[in-house]
Amino acid sequence: MKLKAAIRYPAVELVQSAAVFCLIVGGIIAAGALFAVVDGAHFVVPGLGFLPFVLMPMLALATFPGDVRFLMQMGLARPQMIASTAASLVASCALLALVEVVCAILVPFWPREQSLFLIAYGPENGPALDFLFMLLGCAAAAGAGLAFAALQMRFGTRRVVLALCVLAMAAILALNVNSYAFVGGVAWLFGFGEGASLANPFLLFAVVTALGVLVAWAAVRRIEVR
Repeated sequence: MKLKAAIRYPAVELVQSAAVFCLIVGGIIAAGALFAVVDGAHFVVPGLGFLPFVLMPMLALATFPGDVRFLMQMGLARPQMIASTAASLVASCALLALVEVVCAILVPFWPREQSLFLIAYGPENGPALDFLFMLLGCAAAAGAGLAFAALQMRFGTRRVVLALCVLAMAAILALNVNSYAFVGGVAWLFGFGEGASLANPFLLFAVVTALGVLVAWAAVRRIEVR
């Protein structure tokens, strides 16, 4: 019962935040569609499709430290804390994916450009894959944010940011050495190019999510909450 209550507490908070986000984006789209009808133009805001992937790591970063303190006070073991936080983030991801797919099917003025999956892979793949892409993509973004938040609590913001800057510089140097192979590899991971599969981005998101949760679990084992 304690674990269920621990999952319910952050899940309600995160899902409410995701719901407010959906209302804001929906209001922007509705207003844009109204102005487009008045002006006789076509409403296109492709940048909105990226916003859920930005929202989820921000939610992880904003809520994880407070959740850890609260859950430790409840007497949960550290693996249970990670499980609770991960489940809450996945619930928010599921809400974002569900809202997008339902609106794309039922709302006449919902812009096709809102879905990154439909833009990149075509509308013929259907809403089920669109839902899964959004769910796993947001989960991967949340996993990265969760890992960063846990490492930040464990080692401090300055050390984590410095390590990320070093990694970014190493990646830039590697890109300069063989940029063609790098771009081709990234394209292949996202299902483009010769021999690539549509399953590649889904597997990539799943791996990133798992790595993020694993890093957070490893970091949180030695976190001291004051």
